Amino acid sequence: MAGSTNVGEGSDNPVDINIVPMVDVIFCLCLFFMCSFHFKQLEGKIESWLPKDKGVFGDPVSNPILEEIRIRMMWNANSSKTNIQVNSRSVSTDNELTAVLLANINDYKRSGKTDVPAIIDAEAPVPWQSVVSVMDICKNINIEKIEFASPMPVMAPKKP
Repeated sequence: MAGSTNVGEGSDNPVDINIVPMVDVIFCLCLFFMCSFHFKQLEGKIESWLPKDKGVFGDPVSNPILEEIRIRMMWNANSSKTNIQVNSRSVSTDNELTAVLLANINDYKRSGKTDVPAIIDAEAPVPWQSVVSVMDICKNINIEKIEFASPMPVMAPKKP
């Protein structure tokens, strides 16, 4: 008989024990516990104790921390001209660029920083003449620390 065993000697104990229902019950219990078990999620939650009067819910920052002056240079192919932004402000002429850079330097000096870094972030198609002209303006207004941002990788167009 499949699924049953004879306990003891065949002549001593003629009682057959059918273990198939017992295995079925154990299997069903294992499935039940596996499906009802909830793992503790480690991703998506970060336990933190943050101040309630700072950040998004607090007052806006009155004196932001100045880290750098970022000069972004982008090439406009339609007008064959270089567009320049200092931090988030667009400038169109060299005189305007000089005025904005001097205003940023004065902000640094008021906050007690003497080493004013200028990071030039020029896209690949921007002519070197424009980059050198911005570097000359920085040197003329005594910005000694001039750095270049690493270029963005050129992405190949996706093929349909």
